Amino acid sequence: MENHEITTAAAGFLEKLRESGLRVTPQRETLFKVFAESLGQPTTVQDLWTKTREFDPSIGIATVYRTINLLGEMGLLNVLYLNEGEFRLEMPKEKLSLTAFCRHCGSLFPLSGGEEKKALLEEWLAESGLELLPQSLSIAGLCGGCRELLQKEDAPPARRGPFGRLGQCRGRRCRKGRGGGSSADVPS
Repeated sequence: MENHEITTAAAGFLEKLRESGLRVTPQRETLFKVFAESLGQPTTVQDLWTKTREFDPSIGIATVYRTINLLGEMGLLNVLYLNEGEFRLEMPKEKLSLTAFCRHCGSLFPLSGGEEKKALLEEWLAESGLELLPQSLSIAGLCGGCRELLQKEDAPPARRGPFGRLGQCRGRRCRKGRGGGSSADVPS
């Protein structure tokens, strides 16, 4: 993302916050800048917190969580949850963002027929007396390349995916009793 786009996104967050009657604090300004820099890239709350602390060490991790939630609730930010603890921040282009992603490699795939799906979801919610709010919906799957890779018998145990196997392992998640692996299976 270019500097101009980052500045524009951060300014947009601030303007919407003001329009909603919410306070604009130096901490929020710092967070909005960091969020804007992270748009479209896989990240974690820990990564965002580390970056914000470079600018303002007084910002706590709870403030990062609250601000992500606030921007999401206001419809200014879509949070696409990927793997355990990982997500992507995106500026919503429409009220409902529908995305599919590969749980193994993290590749994103646009879903076609978004308007029909959105209309169906709105109808479904209306039957329950609810109105659709701005949000993102991400659906996990496995892309063809990863399915092939994970089906191979010579795939290391900690890198094997579904179908009774472990999945993309990052260390402590591989424990006995969870798919039969152990932390010893994890390459260092």
